[in-house]
Amino acid sequence: MDICEICQKNQASIHLTRDDGTAQEICRDCFNVISAKQMGIELTPFKSGIYEYPGGNGKMYKFTVAKIVLPMGIGYEATEITNDNSPGYKVAILDDLDCDQDYLFYKLEAKIKYTLSEKYLQTNTYPNGIKHTRLKEDEVVGRFEYNETNDEIHNVVIDGKVFSWEQLGEMLNAYEGFQFKLKIYDITEDIR
Repeated sequence: MDICEICQKNQASIHLTRDDGTAQEICRDCFNVISAKQMGIELTPFKSGIYEYPGGNGKMYKFTVAKIVLPMGIGYEATEITNDNSPGYKVAILDDLDCDQDYLFYKLEAKIKYTLSEKYLQTNTYPNGIKHTRLKEDEVVGRFEYNETNDEIHNVVIDGKVFSWEQLGEMLNAYEGFQFKLKIYDITEDIR
């Protein structure tokens, strides 16, 4: 784990190459300060860190939350911390550079709470005792995630759990002969 070369506290997650060709390994917070200064915008104080949110099932979920300053806007990204380091929930939001950053964080928290409460899959048991997962209400929302065992075919994350395309196909077996519509959204978009 590399430490940020600027603040000497946080984990470095960004490789920055400056105009003069020098390179630095820096944290997201230091990158945001540099970006805001170059774009002439003022940042509302925010400390990246770990936040906890309740799910619809009463379970508490931990997320690392970071502010993101980009040329096209300011955003927040929340990534679930899982026990086995597998991809879990990920929620992000983006708005204009002149947005109300405190309100934007409030919107992120609302989006996290909604995401945790909305379930698309249901596990049932056949009469012979075999469990199977199926779509709860003929709809599924998830995201594509890198597959470490096969970099040519992504996994999908649904309800904070990782599935292969084969596993998703098994869930869709009951829909043979049906039509479907697949539409892709950016992670910052609201798709409710």
